[in-house]
Amino acid sequence: MSNDRRVRVVTDSGSDIPKHLCVELGIRIVPLSLNFPNESLKDSVDISAQEYIARLQASEQLPSTAQPSVQDFAEVFQSELDAGCEVVCITISSLLSGTHNAARLAAEQVDATRIHIVDSRAATMQQGWTVIEAARAAQGGADVQEVIAAAESAIPKCFTFAVLQTLDYVYKGGRIGRVQHAFGSALGIKPIVGFAEGVLIPYERVRTWKKAVGRVIELASSKGEVLDLAVLHTDNLADAQQIERELRDRYPEANIVIDWAGPTISTYAGPGALGIMVRVA
Repeated sequence: MSNDRRVRVVTDSGSDIPKHLCVELGIRIVPLSLNFPNESLKDSVDISAQEYIARLQASEQLPSTAQPSVQDFAEVFQSELDAGCEVVCITISSLLSGTHNAARLAAEQVDATRIHIVDSRAATMQQGWTVIEAARAAQGGADVQEVIAAAESAIPKCFTFAVLQTLDYVYKGGRIGRVQHAFGSALGIKPIVGFAEGVLIPYERVRTWKKAVGRVIELASSKGEVLDLAVLHTDNLADAQQIERELRDRYPEANIVIDWAGPTISTYAGPGALGIMVRVA
């Protein structure tokens, strides 16, 4: 592996990339904000995923999430240019957050010729695997166009299949309507959701948690040869570990990580949720 790094990959905390991978691959993270009535916290900087879930459950009012400022991005971009690197910044979907636009404005402010902004058209580790593919290329000494190409090539090969314990949080966050919420809750529906064309979409609705967990495993296994796989949870380690065991049996050669989902995603997923994010060949 080359140490001739010419490009630094930057992303936002909506990508949920585990910290050890950020360190190994030299990925810079710009945090989103979590806004409580009397306090604003930086995602995974001022509060951990575990602390946030506990606070989320105790909070009567759903916290709001906010994009990083233009200045937040500009400071990171400038520091990398000063270190002699060009920048490829891969953001959470532009249709989910203003983060992409903030990064674009920061690039224009600092140096648009050496800073390149890519829309992942996803979030959480679906976005994360795209970022990681780009960072792997950068760490290997790829030039900026090769790093961008690695990201763009990964985008259509990354998928999310997540199941929620409750519709309450996605409803409070304005992602579904009142009738959908009331109907789904009354039937005990467990929605399986993911991202397509940059927005959150429902894949299926399953009547029991056990069936829903089995179904997300089947869906994640249906997209092709699995190369990278993440199992993320919001305070549901036991089920996440069971999924991980099944997937390791199916894909012994795949790179698999298991971790907490980050605070930004947890705001809408709510406690107890599970997600499988895959990158396929």
